[in-house]
Amino acid sequence: MKKRFQKVISVLLCCLFVFGSLAPGVKAESDELQREVERYNYVIGTNAFAPGYQFTDADPLSEVADQIWAWGSNMIKFSAGNNDGLVDRILEEHDFDYVFMWYRSNAYFKDGYSEAEARADYDAFYGLTQKLLKKYNETGKEFFLGHWEGDWYYIDDYNKGQEKVDDTVTEGMIAWINTRQKAVDDAKRDTPHKDVSVWNYLELNRPTDAMKKGYDRVVNRVLPFTNVDYVSYSAYDSKNSSKRSLKRVIDYIYENLPEKSGVPGPRVFIGEVAEPASQFDFNDRRHCNANLRIMSKYLQCDVRFFLYWEMYCNETLPDGRSSGYWLIDDNGNKTLLYKKLQTLLRDGKEYVEKYAKKNGRVPSDSEYRSFLLRHPVIVKARIGVFFEDIIDLFRSAFVKQNETVFDQNERKTK
Repeated sequence: MKKRFQKVISVLLCCLFVFGSLAPGVKAESDELQREVERYNYVIGTNAFAPGYQFTDADPLSEVADQIWAWGSNMIKFSAGNNDGLVDRILEEHDFDYVFMWYRSNAYFKDGYSEAEARADYDAFYGLTQKLLKKYNETGKEFFLGHWEGDWYYIDDYNKGQEKVDDTVTEGMIAWINTRQKAVDDAKRDTPHKDVSVWNYLELNRPTDAMKKGYDRVVNRVLPFTNVDYVSYSAYDSKNSSKRSLKRVIDYIYENLPEKSGVPGPRVFIGEVAEPASQFDFNDRRHCNANLRIMSKYLQCDVRFFLYWEMYCNETLPDGRSSGYWLIDDNGNKTLLYKKLQTLLRDGKEYVEKYAKKNGRVPSDSEYRSFLLRHPVIVKARIGVFFEDIIDLFRSAFVKQNETVFDQNERKTK
């Protein structure tokens, strides 16, 4: 009996030893998986630019960053101007995983891009990239350095009807984009780093002018001659298109985007888009439904992120009222759209956590996208888009029929 008892004790001690030796490894794997859940790409984010109102005495950008963090998103987009230290301040306040920033965004290339201008841009982008790689090494963070809507830089005075752009402007913008990209690439090559990424992006905003009318635009005259990592699409020119038409626009951007290895796809993202509340007489529900329909269409395209414009509105109407590009209005009310998207973010994280526990890995991009498109918030919006597409098909068929009748009558007349 005594020997049997000693044998049982020995077995238990062995089990405890084995479990104790394995436990740290198991815990480490569990912690790493939880970090992947926290820094997962939940696709949906918003912008933090020049808010037209505030509710605290804090710095405006800090206040909006607080609101974005409380909303539940792990990404932020803002303007850094020429200040390469602003990003550090934001990340000291909140641990965002995806950081999009306009940096040295300007149009001085329009009269020719000088060697001095190129050197200044190169040095600034190289230095910022190197700093980000060193300071945020092994954090899993991704930084996206870009600029404001490129077509407004490219054409003159917001002239949507401008067909041709001078070669000096075209060549200057190509050199401007490629200088920024080369600086980022060179800094990444020269700086040892792990599990942190810095990318350069070009932002365009009038691709439909080129696709439908053949006009000179960034998408067809600049983008094909660059080596950019990503394209940000400020998508106001296609937001009310049918899902079918909108997909053609995204495909057209990809047709003009040169291939590049080592960049995780998709390589196009929606940098900003929205319908303002003023478009719906400030009816909260109509504003919410319209923007969810817009978002659902882009989520069915090959885009990596969708960044809504924006948390606090930055524009006013002629009578001085805010135009309503917001998630939180100028009275501090959280809109219905804020709440719907917050639900989507919360449920998305819950889905990723459960998936990771069950499968020992986070879901793939396609698996998460499938979850989003099945979520009740998006399903309802997709139903609305379905009926919009039906109407668009009938309208297209009607127009085509009328054109055919017109052509037949013209031939008879001749």
